[in-house]
Amino acid sequence: MGIKSKVLAKVGVTGSRLTTLRTLRQNLRRAIYVNPLLRALSYPKISVLYLEISSKCNLSCKMCTYQKEHKSTGFMSQSLFTKCIDEASEMGVTEVCLHFGGESLLHPKFKEYLKYAIDHRDHGGIRRVSWIDNGMLFNENIANLVVDLKVDSIGFSIDGIGSVNDSIRLGAKYSVIERNIKYLLKRRGIAKPEVFLSMCSYGKTEEQLMDVYRSWTPYVDRITLIPSTSSDNSIDNRENYFKGSKMIQPPPFCTYPFDLMAVSWIGEVTGCCLDYSFRLNLGDASKSSLKAIWRNPQYHTLRNTCLKNDFPPGPCHNCEFWKINFETKDEQILAGTAILHYGYIYKSITKKNSFKR
Repeated sequence: MGIKSKVLAKVGVTGSRLTTLRTLRQNLRRAIYVNPLLRALSYPKISVLYLEISSKCNLSCKMCTYQKEHKSTGFMSQSLFTKCIDEASEMGVTEVCLHFGGESLLHPKFKEYLKYAIDHRDHGGIRRVSWIDNGMLFNENIANLVVDLKVDSIGFSIDGIGSVNDSIRLGAKYSVIERNIKYLLKRRGIAKPEVFLSMCSYGKTEEQLMDVYRSWTPYVDRITLIPSTSSDNSIDNRENYFKGSKMIQPPPFCTYPFDLMAVSWIGEVTGCCLDYSFRLNLGDASKSSLKAIWRNPQYHTLRNTCLKNDFPPGPCHNCEFWKINFETKDEQILAGTAILHYGYIYKSITKKNSFKR
């Protein structure tokens, strides 16, 4: 359960009441945004900025549509990266994620980029720095740097135990990933970073999911199960992902363009974390400031389209991702040693009585 959910639970707001509160908040956001005066006084802020420092990847995961959609790949230049970090710091962006479509550790200047971002967290306006990694290139040297810099959060993508993972994440070797994660966990102790696993619902039985929960819940801070999506962002394994849960009315509208910006390795901008090929085409960060792009007509049009739920042909037209809405609840699993939390889109598994870093 997230921090906000825990606070609300302490004052008696849980389950359907928490969902109702979330819906009310979204409706308030809509009312503010459609009113020009209110929007001018309280403009949406970037909560999460993704920087695709590498669009190259060393794996070929079976469910991944990213490589199929990209004609060219490369690394983000130092000038574009420092520009984005400087501007994010000035804007007070809550979290900068040093990943998007590819594997960030392939970038030859990754360590230098990480240090630069952390410096703007410690001495600038950025509040958190994180990234998600496939674990194959993560090593003791990187782990030591991460702990020394007090990186806020690192997620590792796995899709099963042993051969199950390796048969889905082609090119991966589970034993290497396991060794790298456990070294980081040992090295950090009770300090930062938060370490979590990000797992896709693709290609696994319920028992294989439980194997992951059983093996990793005692060690990591959480495990997040996310739905597998097709290239048009529809859910491609709906029956498996929704099993054992109750779905309730979808939220009033998609909020991603109100909170999120992603910048490609060459500066293309999108407002959705699923638009890996940057088809929304909201601007060019190599030519315009992030603030100017955030307030430009393209972003404004996309937000208005979201408010009306009337999407033209494109990456948003058939998207079902934002419509997923679990009834908020906690369920004990693994003989009561772990908690499975249903909350909006994701399922999260944590050790019982775990604490938030």
